[in-house]
Parts: sequence; structure tokens; C-alpha cells
Amino acid sequence: MIKPIGMSIAGLDTGNGAGGESDLRVFEVLGIHGIFAVTALTIQNTKGIKDIMIVDAKFLEKQIETLLEDFRVEGVKIGMIYNKEQFEVIRNTLKDNFLVVDSVLYAKDGTQLIKDVEEYKKIILPIAKVLTPNAIEASYLSGMRIENEKDAISSCKKIRELYNIPYVVVKGGHINAEYSFDVLCFDDGIYKVGYNRLDVKDTHGTGSAFSTAITAEYIKTKDIIESFRRAREFLQTSIEYGLGIGKGIGPINVSSQIMKKSMKYEVMENMIRFADFIERNDKFWILVPEVQSNLAHSIPSEYVRDLNDIATYRGRIIRRWDKKVVVGHPTVFGNPTHTARMLLSIIFKGVNARCLINIRYDEQLLKIFRQLGYDTLEINRELEPKHGEGKTMQWIIDYIYNNYGKVPNIIYDTGTKGKEAMIRFWTSDINELIESLDELLKMV
Repeated sequence: MIKPIGMSIAGLDTGNGAGGESDLRVFEVLGIHGIFAVTALTIQNTKGIKDIMIVDAKFLEKQIETLLEDFRVEGVKIGMIYNKEQFEVIRNTLKDNFLVVDSVLYAKDGTQLIKDVEEYKKIILPIAKVLTPNAIEASYLSGMRIENEKDAISSCKKIRELYNIPYVVVKGGHINAEYSFDVLCFDDGIYKVGYNRLDVKDTHGTGSAFSTAITAEYIKTKDIIESFRRAREFLQTSIEYGLGIGKGIGPINVSSQIMKKSMKYEVMENMIRFADFIERNDKFWILVPEVQSNLAHSIPSEYVRDLNDIATYRGRIIRRWDKKVVVGHPTVFGNPTHTARMLLSIIFKGVNARCLINIRYDEQLLKIFRQLGYDTLEINRELEPKHGEGKTMQWIIDYIYNNYGKVPNIIYDTGTKGKEAMIRFWTSDINELIESLDELLKMV
């Protein structure tokens, strides 16, 4: 396997939130081998930059030349570069490469990251293939005031014309609006991506990650619009799952996208384990109600956002006429079953729940659950108000939490008109679920 190579030209962030080391992580999770030439050493944490030591231009040149003599670089992301001497090194060594320039004029705390701005505009911008300024930087580079989407588009077009850059992306995160947007300007027009504005604190490294993601995706696709769209999606996920570390503006989580894929794979393996347990246990039929059963299994609760993060069996857990139990494979995510909806509602109460199954109502089963140390709670379905389809499971959990302040592992009801009596059992992991049901069936 030959992995494509991308290069980062950037400073080093001791807090590992932005800079070259963050770029390397973005390259890696997006399937690119990243290499890195350092332009500056910064002393910083989530509260800000304490000091900067600039790398000598000759040393930067030697880094780049050493990398280029050995690696076939298909795209270069340029982040923090400080002075005219460094700009000239980049022009002399990399001008013929595909350069994605993140115009980091200032850090999050206001620290100036480019000393010779006028020289930067003359030397670096004309050799850029893609430029990714935020609204503040775009306003400075275009000389225009940016207050809305129309201003952002006008500024984007003007920057293209002023510096002869093929592709310019103006990021709208700094614009005060109900929703956020980024706009890409190119010869054939504009392409806009809108996205929900996230109310989060951890945004350190957004610009760095975005431009690196564009570089990585362009290396793979050679399609700038698709690269822009994918990079924006990648960034949104990275911001949504910010790391929550440090006392200031914490870093985004550039590994979140690949982590969630890994988590879902683990859930699918666990669903297979549970199916094997069911089909090996000749007494499991005792637990299956008339409406059949299903298991809901989530990824770790802190990563759950909606039903797409919860798996179930597509065809339920079915009791046959001969007391054999079969599982309706495959495992699917996003299936709006009662078990998935109830599990999601429990997780949204801050409970560390990951697995939930519905089983047949039986007083003997409840007695055994209590012997195993589980709290049980009955819910009266007659109290349920009239509401839209698919709201019952949420109502049950809301009612329990509002009245009792916690959600016990065993929730049961004795049914109501047209509704079968049911026990619902949740656990924090698949091992506990299997072990508890195994003990339960031994005691029946």
C-alpha cells in the first residue's frame, strides 16, 4: 500500500490544539501520511500564547528540502509563517505545489502570528491555490466590512481578484447570524455550505484543522468542491465533540469522526455476541413477549447525539412456535424502535446507559431481578397523556426522572388497552447485560 503524502508548514503548539502536530493528526485520520516542517515554537496552553521562538529561515529551508528530496508531496497546508525570510523560502521551494494557505494573522487570544503582513500578501497569497480566511481575516485582506452572507461573498470574490487565487473560502463562523456558513469562490461561481451554529467553548484549532482537511481531501479526490464539503463536515464533527480539557479555550477533537466509526464497529461485534448468547441459551424463549424483543446498544454515551448512534436488530428477537429464538440480523443504526428511543431518552438524562432490552412481563422475573440487586419501578401507562406517535418511551423516562430523580435499571408496566405488559432492562455495558440475563434464566 502506498499512502499519499501531505505536508504541513506550521508552528508547533505545546498544548497540541492547533499547529503542525494537529495537522499531522488530521492527515492521519483522513488517510494521508503527514510530514511537517516547523516554522516556530510556541509556548501556549488553552489560556493563550506565552512566547514564540521563530525558526531561522535557513533551518526552515533545510527542513523542506530534506523532506522534498525523499517524499512525493501531493499537497501542502501552510499555517503560521512569521516573516519575509520564511515567506521567500516557501515561495522558492514550494510555489509549484498545491498550496492551501490558512491565513492565520492572529491567534485566538489576539497574539499576532504574522509579523510582515504586507510582504505576506505580496509573496504568499499569489502562490496559494486555496486560501481559507475567517471573516475577520477576509475583511482585512479585502478591505471590506463583513457583517452578513452577502458581504462574505463580495469579500471572497474581491480577494480572488486582488491576489489571483484560484479558490478562496471565507469562513462565516465569526459572523453574527442564526446559522453559520462557509463560502467557496472560484472561476465558475460560488459554492456555499451552511451548518448549525454550535454553542461550545472548545474551538481551538478549527482553522488549522479545516485547511488541513481540505488539503487531505483534495489529495484524495482532486475535486475542490467535494474537498470543501468533506472538510466542512469533518470540522463540524470535530467541534461538536470538543475535548473539554484545559481552563481556557480547549481544542477540538479531530479524531472524533474515526473514533465514532470504531465505536460503532465495536457495538456491532457486541450485537453479534448477544445474538450468539441468545441462540445458545435454550431458555431464552421465556423472556420474549408477544410483540417480540429487541436490543438497543449505543456507542459510549458521551458521544451519543441521536438514534443514529444507537444500534438494534433490524428484524427483532423472535420466539418461534417450537420455543427456538432467532435474531433478525443485521445490526442497523438509526432504527426508531421502542428500545432505541427509550435508551436515547435515558442517555439524555445523563445516565451511563448503553444497552436496553424489552422482555416479557412476569412477577417471577421481577422478583429475580430484585434478588440480583436491581431496583425496579412500575410505570402506570394509564397516566400517559395523548401525544404524537413515537413519544411514549420519552414520556416514560421523563415521568420517572421528574418524579424520582433517577432511572432504575428495571422499568415495567402492566399494560393498558391494546398495549402488552412489559419489562425493560438497561445496563451500562453488554457484559453486564449478558451475565445478568444468564443468571436470571438459571434462577427461573
